[in-house]
Amino acid sequence: MATEIIIAGRSPDEGMMAETLNEAEMTDEMNYEAMSPEGNFSKNSMNALVKATNKLLPAFGQAPDYPTFDEDVSKFPTEFTRILAMFSAASKDAVEEEAIEPDLAVSLDDITDDRSVMITAGKIDAMSRSKDFKRFLKDPMPQ
Repeated sequence: MATEIIIAGRSPDEGMMAETLNEAEMTDEMNYEAMSPEGNFSKNSMNALVKATNKLLPAFGQAPDYPTFDEDVSKFPTEFTRILAMFSAASKDAVEEEAIEPDLAVSLDDITDDRSVMITAGKIDAMSRSKDFKRFLKDPMPQ
């Protein structure tokens, strides 16, 4: 009986396509890893950001279930960075379309310490309550 090795949810039988997808996933993961904010982030500030994130996730059609942090962190987890990058891109597009004020735009580059984490949490919380932002997310982007 042969053992089948499955990589990233795909079997080797899927050939070149699986290999290409695996490489793309690894590249994607490395890109988000490189984007992840680094610094000294307390559990409390991170959990404030998680709370705001979970308020906004439903506007993106996602379950509000990102887990809280049990300890301080020095680098954001890749999956959390992925979510925040999605928020950042949407907020910048919304500013461009004048759906929200420019001071609500989220930038991962601005996150360097607890104070900036709390500011980002406040922006995300404000977007989660913004009817204009939610309407922006539902409307198709102009070509």
